Amino acid sequence: MTIKDVEQKTGLGRSNIRFYEKEKLIEPVKNINNGYKDYSQKDADKIKKIAYLRTLGVSIQDIRSIIQQEITLYEVLKTQLPFQKSVLNA
Repeated sequence: MTIKDVEQKTGLGRSNIRFYEKEKLIEPVKNINNGYKDYSQKDADKIKKIAYLRTLGVSIQDIRSIIQQEITLYEVLKTQLPFQKSVLNA
């Protein structure tokens, strides 16, 4: 699918999608016939997951670690919890 299709499926803008590519969070395949990038449904699903994690305050670095299965989402959120509590109690 094209980047326009991904924009429609995810509700995110082209700049967000390109940023996630730049950060190597997604890696669409380049179509050798036309030179455009082909996004898979897996890419679109991953973009949705990334966007959701960002709304939770998860950093790009932590998202990368989660995708590479170096750390779990539970571990990341557990480390954020003390910070969130201190902010809420301030």
